[in-house]
Amino acid sequence: MASSRRSWSLSLMPPEIIQEIFYKTPAEALVRSKPTCKEWYALIIDKIFINEHFNRSKEHFIRIFDTVKIMDPVTRTSSVSPVPNELLRHPFKIDTLGYAHVVHCDGFMLVGYNMWKYRDDGSRYTNLALWNPVLRNLRWIEPSRSITSSDYHGIGYDKNNKPSDGYKILRFASRPWEIEHHEDEPEVEIYECKTSSWRTLDVELDMDVTIMRKWVAVMGNMYWIAYRFEEGEDDDDDEEEEDEEVFIRGFDFSEETFKDICFCPTSYVNSHLASFNGDSLSLLQQDQASRQIEVWVSSKLGDGDGDVSFSKYFSLSRPVLPALRVHVNAASPVYCFMKPKSVIVWCVGVEGEGDKVCTLYEIDEDGVRNEKVTERDNVRDYSRAFVCGHVYVPSMIPLPWVRD
Repeated sequence: MASSRRSWSLSLMPPEIIQEIFYKTPAEALVRSKPTCKEWYALIIDKIFINEHFNRSKEHFIRIFDTVKIMDPVTRTSSVSPVPNELLRHPFKIDTLGYAHVVHCDGFMLVGYNMWKYRDDGSRYTNLALWNPVLRNLRWIEPSRSITSSDYHGIGYDKNNKPSDGYKILRFASRPWEIEHHEDEPEVEIYECKTSSWRTLDVELDMDVTIMRKWVAVMGNMYWIAYRFEEGEDDDDDEEEEDEEVFIRGFDFSEETFKDICFCPTSYVNSHLASFNGDSLSLLQQDQASRQIEVWVSSKLGDGDGDVSFSKYFSLSRPVLPALRVHVNAASPVYCFMKPKSVIVWCVGVEGEGDKVCTLYEIDEDGVRNEKVTERDNVRDYSRAFVCGHVYVPSMIPLPWVRD
């Protein structure tokens, strides 16, 4: 007589074991698992579980072009989903360089466009949206005023409140002289997600500071590479010359003020900014002529961001190194850290007669360890080739407006 055996089932395991397994399961797979059973659904939507899952999640890369691709840089596996219809219907596509910029914070993507477009009925398209690619939730944010091509945006949260109640969006003019003669145009504004309202900050922007489109959100605050030119005097001929001062400018969402964090050890021209270990900053720099690569990391960002400085993490100089940015109009590389003294870089390259390829490089002190082409495209225009690559941590955290 055949023995009867109960087939193995994940649902028969103790709840604490299932929870540990789910912590190691990609967020995209968990979202698809919601309808499986009531017990799983209850766990996957639990706020404590969601936050702990996010805290354990590693950095991924996301590319928004014809589809939304979220890729694990270590396993190189990807999940692919459609671009939201709300973004597709916008006249300025998210994949159009110069019109769209994206900031990541806690699994949210803040998508902004620096130009207005009018509908047939005379109304304007909204130019700012908050989006969770994993949950496929998106909400447009109505601006308080007309925008300029110099508008910058950032996202963070008030550390004095739990993030769900404290998420804020920053808008400021990167070129304040454009609006200095318009007293009714605020230089700096904050949008409170909790109240869905804008308010003006009494903050004056420095006219001599230029903030680059190189930014990162870390621990609820925003950081940019910035520079100012200081006039000096040449000792030989007494002629005035300008010295370039490159530094990190931050915005503290708790105190709602800009701060100069620390000096940068490299030029802003070929430097790329990212986070390091979730609580520090990093700079990836490549000299265009020699292709020498240097990676710098900062000390930890703490309360007030006082006494922050960069130190060299590692450098690499070899006869043949890949160009991480092949053209001034090509996308900047994105990178993350998975091993000590090593970076994984995702960037645009060129093959043959100009076909664009998107390549993953694992680079450490000894050179390029691994190289893999992940995308190919015969697009000849740099400005439309893989322009929306970003470092991204998949998250099941709902948008701040979504309530139970």
